[in-house]
Amino acid sequence: MDLIDTRAGDLFEQGLPALAHGVNCAGVMEHDFKVRWPSMNDRYRERCRAGMLRLGGMMTWKAPDGLLVYNLVIAQRAGAPPDPQAMRSALTAALDDAERREVRSMGLARPAAWDEVADVVRQVAAASSVRVVVVQPGS
Repeated sequence: MDLIDTRAGDLFEQGLPALAHGVNCAGVMEHDFKVRWPSMNDRYRERCRAGMLRLGGMMTWKAPDGLLVYNLVIAQRAGAPPDPQAMRSALTAALDDAERREVRSMGLARPAAWDEVADVVRQVAAASSVRVVVVQPGS
């Protein structure tokens, strides 16, 4: 069974039980996530300032509606391209956590520099029982 799917649309409207997106070590989160969950953004920024989030790490967040969000630390600073090894480490940790929680599928916000991490995402997804749905904004 193919455990990766790519589609266009709104990540938040896919009906998936878990979402993942790339963040950086500098405490700068993508606009849609920080506006939707300001308390998650506050916790993320605090952890960055305290040096608790490092490249290749991740932070989980359970939204009030039960949605599970994985913040994957894939870049050192805002605007930097994703680091493939950091993506491997962070996504592996997120998928392992999702498996323990019996999550069957996870939406991944497609990074802007997709070509740099696409093979890594495919490899990591192939080793997991969690279906990864890579969502690119658009219709």
